[in-house]
Amino acid sequence: MSRCSGRPGSPTSATMRWTPVPSCCRTSSCNEMHPLDTELLHRRLVQPGLYARLHRVESTGSTNADLLAASAQPGFSEQWPHLSVLTAEEQTGGRGRLARAWSSPGGGSLSSSIVLRPSLPPEQRHWLSLAAGLALVGVLRSRGLPAAMKWPNDVHVEDRKISGILAAVPPQSPETVILGCGINVLLSADQLPIPTATSLLLELQRAGLPAPAPDSPQAARLRTELLADWLESLAGLLQRIQGAGDIEPIRQEIIAVISTVGRQVRVELPDGSTAHGTATGVEPEGALAVEVDGRRRSFSVGDVYHLRQSGGA
Repeated sequence: MSRCSGRPGSPTSATMRWTPVPSCCRTSSCNEMHPLDTELLHRRLVQPGLYARLHRVESTGSTNADLLAASAQPGFSEQWPHLSVLTAEEQTGGRGRLARAWSSPGGGSLSSSIVLRPSLPPEQRHWLSLAAGLALVGVLRSRGLPAAMKWPNDVHVEDRKISGILAAVPPQSPETVILGCGINVLLSADQLPIPTATSLLLELQRAGLPAPAPDSPQAARLRTELLADWLESLAGLLQRIQGAGDIEPIRQEIIAVISTVGRQVRVELPDGSTAHGTATGVEPEGALAVEVDGRRRSFSVGDVYHLRQSGGA
């Protein structure tokens, strides 16, 4: 998770609108097999005032990168007000934590970024990624799946990764947080990026729950409804944060769904060193607290691996 910094911002009011997509986002490579239903998204998210703006693009390198580039241009705050969403059918050059490359096939995943200007102290902005994870965990649990968060920015179903979240602060707009999220929705086992990943479709099948045929209209609707459900849930959490100007109203709810807490973990740090211990909690600024050799240490960056009882990752 990128460390968030900068002065606390305030929400920017704007007329709810649909506007043309920037040319940098347009390509013809998108697989339109499962396009998002933009009218449904508009009805549920924009018309009620939950979000100021929502753009669907066919294909782009990275929704986060597009918004970071836009932040360097004049009029960014007016063009991309607080609670603006950019979502892509296909993402070909995404970057995860520690600049790892990843992509999402057209029509099979959700790749979205949200522009936020939260009224939070800079030291609490780490929690925005965790809030996005909490929202998704709730949506997946409502569909009957035992989802949980893996600190700092992944959502898993029984230790299989279904989503990754990444926050960034534009240098030219330090009051802004760009929150990106990728969710595997309709991917088959052979489409997954890594063996330990999963998708909503696979988990519904594994749990014996109703699951649409991959090429059906119901599959397309599932993808749209998942995006709408997640953004609605996140909007509610953000309203609670915004009203308090603090993460406190949802802090304990977040901690309650982080499966890392209480687990034996291995932390691999950017300098190549590692630490082993028991994750004991989440610090006020969002860092993971780990008891290592009887001493409490805090980690705000690094890869965290849950260890099995035998000691393997």
